[in-house]
Amino acid sequence: MEYLRIKLKPKSFLHLGEREGWLEGSKIHIPSDTLFSALCHYHLLLYGEVDTFIQAFRSNPPFLLSSAFPFWDDEYYFPLPKNQLSKEKELKKIKFVNLNLLTRLLSGDSLDELKEEIETNQELEFLPRLSKKHETKARLVPWEIEDVPRVSLSRLNNHPGENYFHFGQVHFIEKAGLFVLVRFKDKSWEPKVRALFNLLADEGIGGDRTAGKGLFYPPEFDYLSIPDFDGANAVYAASTYFPAEDELGALANGYYELELRKGYIFSPASKSYRRRSLRLFSEGSVLPGLSRRGTLVDITPQIFKAHPVYRYGFLFPIPCKREAP
Repeated sequence: MEYLRIKLKPKSFLHLGEREGWLEGSKIHIPSDTLFSALCHYHLLLYGEVDTFIQAFRSNPPFLLSSAFPFWDDEYYFPLPKNQLSKEKELKKIKFVNLNLLTRLLSGDSLDELKEEIETNQELEFLPRLSKKHETKARLVPWEIEDVPRVSLSRLNNHPGENYFHFGQVHFIEKAGLFVLVRFKDKSWEPKVRALFNLLADEGIGGDRTAGKGLFYPPEFDYLSIPDFDGANAVYAASTYFPAEDELGALANGYYELELRKGYIFSPASKSYRRRSLRLFSEGSVLPGLSRRGTLVDITPQIFKAHPVYRYGFLFPIPCKREAP
């Protein structure tokens, strides 16, 4: 299968919030539902309306979005499939695998079976990389995470008091960044998708955009092919996923993690209302069956009447074999 590949090289820090008490950390990838929300906003800016864009996804999506994952030099990394439960201490630390290693894992091989080959075959890359230049066996990733201390002011007395927290931001090193895959069901949408990602690069994504964070250099567009596998009986999720009602069956036989997604509405009508929270299947999940699609979920809070608010839950599926290692 051939996909449009979009490379996004950040100009500065990224903040993709994950709040836990006093720490507001940041993801190092951009979930597909966050990307879709950004594209909706930039469709409104570019074309003056967003209804036609959303309506297209309420019936039969013209294209599917993956989440945005790291690239480093000429390697493109995907989340480790969640059916890969290695017993080896070093292999347990792997978070992302390159396309060559992903292909082997999706075709039925396991990390433990590939252990010796991974150690000797430079084509089978992963993150964090194991540095071969240091006796300490330092692990390397193409990003740096900073936790910046901040304070929040009381609305009553304009005083910070003890209202402090840490704000996480991610910086990608040279020759590294993020990439997105797009699978078109209707190729006539490709020029529009390219235009929207060009605008996204200029306008940014994530928090603190008014301070210059979340901006990208002009995106690079090319194509990527991922081979199909004989005997595939499951799908690997290269995106977040919310199942439709008729897709709930057999999920207990999958390998997955659930992630709570929440936040505020970002709309010309209001930016002060919280969206309804929703749990999504996270990237890297391996789910039985080949016909899963996902759905667009209405998460409009009852108090908000200006327009519907949706969470993108369509699956970006890559066929694979589900057998546990």
